[in-house]
Amino acid sequence: MLGHFNSIIAMASNAAKKAKLPIAAGSPTLKNDENAPEKTSSQSCKTTPAAANCTPPITFRTDCPDLKWLGIYFGIYIGVGTTSFYALKDHIRGKKTNDFIDSLYLCVVTMTTVGYGDLVPHSFVSQLICSIFITVGMCLVGIVVKIAASYLVVKQQMVLVNALHLSKKLGPIEALKEIENLKIDYTKCLISLIAMAVHFVIGIFVLVTVEGMDFTDAIYCACTTMTTVGFGDESFSSEFGRTFGIVWIATGTSCLGQLLLYIAEVYTDIETKKLVKSVLTSDIIAKKDLEAADNPENDQVYGAADFILYKLKDMGKIKQEDISVAMKDIDTGIKDLDVDHQSDSSQKK
Repeated sequence: MLGHFNSIIAMASNAAKKAKLPIAAGSPTLKNDENAPEKTSSQSCKTTPAAANCTPPITFRTDCPDLKWLGIYFGIYIGVGTTSFYALKDHIRGKKTNDFIDSLYLCVVTMTTVGYGDLVPHSFVSQLICSIFITVGMCLVGIVVKIAASYLVVKQQMVLVNALHLSKKLGPIEALKEIENLKIDYTKCLISLIAMAVHFVIGIFVLVTVEGMDFTDAIYCACTTMTTVGFGDESFSSEFGRTFGIVWIATGTSCLGQLLLYIAEVYTDIETKKLVKSVLTSDIIAKKDLEAADNPENDQVYGAADFILYKLKDMGKIKQEDISVAMKDIDTGIKDLDVDHQSDSSQKK
């Protein structure tokens, strides 16, 4: 949606610039089109060849932190957590395989809130370190949620402002037509669903072949893991299985979060489209309203001019004092027209 508006605005800007380009003296174009009025419509903008390469006139800088720094934070977080759990390996109970793999496995399972319970701290120091690790992890998740929310809000603002800019260039009617022609893109959601399905199947395959689970138990374990429920009655217990589980759980929860973000983005696009349409519609005076204004009813509106003035007042463009001044000018103009009409009639007689 945002890219569509940016391209249309860029096309309009490019067309306007081309319409105002100076033409060399003596050229045939100057002679033929010297007095031609300049026109800019949505159709002429759409057919502009180089319009797609123009930079949109309105740009935004978001306040979202750099995602690279967020990745660095998570890298440090996982590194410190794995090191801490490795140092406290004697204070962690459960079925163990390899000390380093088990430490990293416990770190990922805790960070993603899966929490199988197959490895747990049992001393005061390990429980304290684990509690601090969980708290810091929740703070990092909060940052991720903040980034996602900022992305959706800024995108909505950009779409609205660019739509208003397009309305100024092409008019609210043409901008409204562009809004009506917009279609919500569900491609990202479909791709995420397919990726989740493939990820789910791979996990079931490994659980059956490596961990030796029954097919139903593998499906059950995959579901509880992907949804971060993690009851713990079925989990990874072999060294290779936990190595695979580290990657599978981390990528699975990431895919799930991305899918939820795309669903929220689609919903935001739908609501943004409704908002833009309502904003643009408020700037349009319907033809039927103008026709109705010519029929005085209840001594409220006496004509199209009155209707427009009161409409501008409702929109907050003018004040009541401005209406009084304008109505006096209109009455004066009408009287002058009546006098001129009477004088013309008398002269004809």
